[in-house]
Amino acid sequence: MLMAAAADDMLNSRLKVWKSLGPKDFEKVTGALTMRRSTRASMTLSYENSFENCAIYLPALSFGYARFAHNGAFRRPLPFAAQDLNFLDPQSNLFHYPWALFSAGQAAKSIHENDPPTMVSMRDRSRSIVVGDSGGYQVQTGKIVYRGPETVRRMMRWMEANTDFSMVLDFPTGGIKSGQIATHTARLRKEGHGPLIDHGAASNRQAEDFNAALVQTSLNNQQFVVERTPGATEFLNVLQGRTEAESKAWYEHVKHYAFEGWSFAAGHREDFSLLLQRLIDLRDDGLLENARWVHILGKSELDLACLYTVVQRAVRRHIHPALQFSFDSASHALMSANYQVYGGAFLDPKGWSMGGTGLGDASLVGNQQGLADYLGSGVLTLPRTREPEFGYRPRFHPADTAVSQQITVGHICIDANKKNPWDTASFDLIANHNIEALIQGMKLAHQTFFHPSDELKIPPRARIVRDIINMVFTSDQPDNLIRECRHALTH
Repeated sequence: MLMAAAADDMLNSRLKVWKSLGPKDFEKVTGALTMRRSTRASMTLSYENSFENCAIYLPALSFGYARFAHNGAFRRPLPFAAQDLNFLDPQSNLFHYPWALFSAGQAAKSIHENDPPTMVSMRDRSRSIVVGDSGGYQVQTGKIVYRGPETVRRMMRWMEANTDFSMVLDFPTGGIKSGQIATHTARLRKEGHGPLIDHGAASNRQAEDFNAALVQTSLNNQQFVVERTPGATEFLNVLQGRTEAESKAWYEHVKHYAFEGWSFAAGHREDFSLLLQRLIDLRDDGLLENARWVHILGKSELDLACLYTVVQRAVRRHIHPALQFSFDSASHALMSANYQVYGGAFLDPKGWSMGGTGLGDASLVGNQQGLADYLGSGVLTLPRTREPEFGYRPRFHPADTAVSQQITVGHICIDANKKNPWDTASFDLIANHNIEALIQGMKLAHQTFFHPSDELKIPPRARIVRDIINMVFTSDQPDNLIRECRHALTH
């Protein structure tokens, strides 16, 4: 009891200081804090038990990778089979990681339902969990032609057949600024839904296109409720919104849909004032007690990952003892698509990050140096030393993946006659490497963030957000606390 009281006093003392800071003062304080060097995490071929009581990172799979890892074949000699790229399989000779995200926007683009088998559709569902994204972004942007309820049904049926938890088909608010929603606003009005858009705008005082996205999402939600196959997958109600006003309006409009969990998108991903406010609303409305899963869309920064874990642990202590949080990104695939390779993690007091380097140089064709040795040999540009200002050098933790230990640089760069000397296998090999490198980075970040003696290794802003998160769930006035700390909570 005495220790708990002392901890509360410490947090309250910190909070008084943080709430008094203006933007410039806040930057001075966070910039002046330092951290010590960290130790390298131990490696393992299986990460199944590496994230107990943590928010789980979900690598977002491309359809091509998922199909090739199930039944593909390399066209040139490599020290393992294409099926070893399937990290969902505990028998993979590379590494095992039992979680992933797979999007209907990737795999259900066609009107045909007989898609080729993938590492997701053919997996052992008792040994893995795959969360399904609905493909709302692809539908909204026109990458998937919207054919009304037929498209909604196709996305839903694919997720029911392939995934354990699935997002409902929302229309993201991110498409408002780009003008993509405007096309759907006109379509909805033509279909007779104009009065719903206008009524919403008059009620919540938000823009026409915002309310069009909300109306389309609500229509999709209604179809999911009516046409879903009970027990096939568990659906997550998606919360959009770029500001507090948009987030609140969206939440109030969709909260009554009885799905099995929640997904946070748009501003909620890194603005913790939005994320925490909606979680408090869900708590107060009794909508978290029976939820099964909470997913945060499209983020995988190392410090954010740890802060999502802080949120999960606070929710488990005070609301729901078994609620699981997860988050995803496709950064591994985007890196690979741009001939970029993750080399490891930087732990820097200005922020934690994954470091990468280009590997698309034709001069590397025939290079027999092991990929792990190459990435650890100084080819990555280290952050500028901060010794004059802070008295230390940032600590680099090289990635040590199964793929990088078994192949050479020449296994990636194979054709000197091409501007970029990779073949199809190169992209899949590096995607696998990048996934494991990110997993290792997540593991190292969590080990550092939650180790009692590593307090000064945590980025200062993350420390501040961590403490405020813990206070929010014990506060008698969490709404006021979140509002007063909004500047600090905006990542």
